[in-house]
This record gives sequence, C-alpha cells and structure tokens, in this order.
Amino acid sequence: MTILARLKTETRAAHDRIEAAMDLDRRIATRDGYRDLLIRFYGFHKAWESEAAGRAPDPGFFERRRKTQLLVQDLEALGLKSDDIIRLPQCRPLMPLPGPEAVLGSMYVVEGSTLGGAIIAREVERRLGLDAETGCAYFRSYGRDIAAMWRSFGAVLLEASSPEVDDLIVESAQNTFTVMHDWLCETP
Repeated sequence: MTILARLKTETRAAHDRIEAAMDLDRRIATRDGYRDLLIRFYGFHKAWESEAAGRAPDPGFFERRRKTQLLVQDLEALGLKSDDIIRLPQCRPLMPLPGPEAVLGSMYVVEGSTLGGAIIAREVERRLGLDAETGCAYFRSYGRDIAAMWRSFGAVLLEASSPEVDDLIVESAQNTFTVMHDWLCETP
C-alpha cells in the first residue's frame, strides 16, 4: 500500500469527524459567519506555517503552498484592518513537527483541504457573491492548478516514503486533523 493510500485509509475517520463538526452550511450562510471561519483558518495557518517552514524538506516547495497571505487578503476584503489581523489569536498548542517527514504528514491534511476548498469556494460565491478578489482567495488557493499542485505534493510524499518514516507521516497527519478540528470547531 502506498503512503497516499495508507494516509487516506488511516485518516478517514478524522477527516469525516472534522467535516461533520465544521458545520459549513451555517458558517458560510452569512458574511459575519464566513469572516469568523476565515479568522479561525488564519489562526491555524499562521501558527502552522511558522512552525513547519523551518522543518520542511524543501523550502521552495513549502513556500509555494503557504496560505496565510491569502487569508490576510480575504480578511482585508471583508473589512478587517492589517493591525487587527496580526493580533488575531493563533492556534496553540500545535501538533509536534520534529522533522521533514512529520511536516509532510501534516501537509497531507493542509494540502488535502485545498481540494475541498474548491467546493467551498463555489458555495461561498453562490451564497455570498464572493470571489478570489472580494474575499474568497483562500478557498481558491491554487485556482486551476489545484490538481497539478496535489499531484506534485503526492510525488514528493511518495519519494519521502519508506518503512522507516511512514508511521511518523501517518501519525503527523492524524495529529494535524485533531489539532485542526479542535481549533476550527472551538467557539472563539
């Protein structure tokens, strides 16, 4: 079984749990609810990217996948000032990221969420009339390149995979789902 197949199988319950708990229908029903959801995503990504960047196996590969700036763009489009954004709470505690393999396991969750983000973006546009320029850049993160970005991430993950590190990769993905669930679903 490839590491991608193993991750999909072994994180399915965690994925389903966060999807059910997010209650996206409610959170994207109004601009205020949507803005509050983006604030929670910002708090996760800001903390996670700061922690993961120094341990990523390929800094350039990681940099192209950062989402914090897209969230800042969206929050500003929705009326928050830069000074207010930098004071928003950040996710703590984070999952442990002891090295490159753990970062890749965690990235599996973060990169995988971009696939669902494309679906959410269509709903946000339909319900709230927002597009990538007016408050929905984060959910449209890779635009038309979403499939290519996922494939390139999968290739890096497969290359890093080995019997010695696969358990760590899977554990890191599971921990990321748990932390993300607790952070996104907590009432601020």
